[in-house]
Amino acid sequence: MSRNLNLIDTIAKDDRLSAFSRMMASSGANDLFNGDGPFTVFAPTNDAFGKIPDKLMNQLLNQEGQPRLKELLTYHVIHGKVMAGSFGTMPSRESMTGEEILFTDTNGLKVNKSGLQARNIEASNGVIHALDTVLERPTA
Repeated sequence: MSRNLNLIDTIAKDDRLSAFSRMMASSGANDLFNGDGPFTVFAPTNDAFGKIPDKLMNQLLNQEGQPRLKELLTYHVIHGKVMAGSFGTMPSRESMTGEEILFTDTNGLKVNKSGLQARNIEASNGVIHALDTVLERPTA
């Protein structure tokens, strides 16, 4: 990928992230990147979205205006540029939804127990890490 492309274009050019790219666009979640960056994006791969039950995925995609999908995707973005090598030095960061995302480096780098498929994909306004599972938001 090229550091000259922004996050939206970098994600769109990565075939592994095509479902995430389409959903970010359709839900309006791409608007996040109009703000002050840089940003770190934890982008689930196409295979990660395949793990979501069809019924739930259809509900998210078919909801008028897709607000639940947008909120789910927004949870995958944090302010600042965080490279994978820093995950072990910070236990958590606040996502764009205000909820915490947890990091561990026990038995491999993990983000909320999701494994990394690719790391440190740089863009002009941030960095992308591809995940093997869609992040689950914390429950009360």
